[in-house]
Amino acid sequence: MTTTTAPASQQAAAFQRLRSHLAYLRLTAAAEALPGVLDAARDEHLPVLDALEKLLGIEADATAARKLASRLHFAALPAPWTLDDYDFSAQPGADEALIRELATLRFVGEAANVVLIGPPGVGKVVLAEPVRVVTCGFVAC
Repeated sequence: MTTTTAPASQQAAAFQRLRSHLAYLRLTAAAEALPGVLDAARDEHLPVLDALEKLLGIEADATAARKLASRLHFAALPAPWTLDDYDFSAQPGADEALIRELATLRFVGEAANVVLIGPPGVGKVVLAEPVRVVTCGFVAC
């Protein structure tokens, strides 16, 4: 059995149609990645399904990143704090292991509440903000 390759003009037209379809469907990351994915598929002799999986994986990752950015934007957090920004040595009463455990959001799955109590100026908000940032990427079932 012999296989023939379509002429370059037909391939170019098909490529443009595919990019148009991706743009129409608003799959912008996939549209931008298409040339690279097709080149890699050709160079690495990837099966069509593997190339499609790679292309759609790029789009899925971009969509997840956009959703997280949107959640962070609408959360209107006062500053982009992370737990690494907090100086645990300055507040010896803050249990670093416990705070890092809270950042795993395990308490959400257990339907538990968390309350930070302390006098003004000890860093309650500084500790709460990174946990809030992490929760912006959390989707409840």
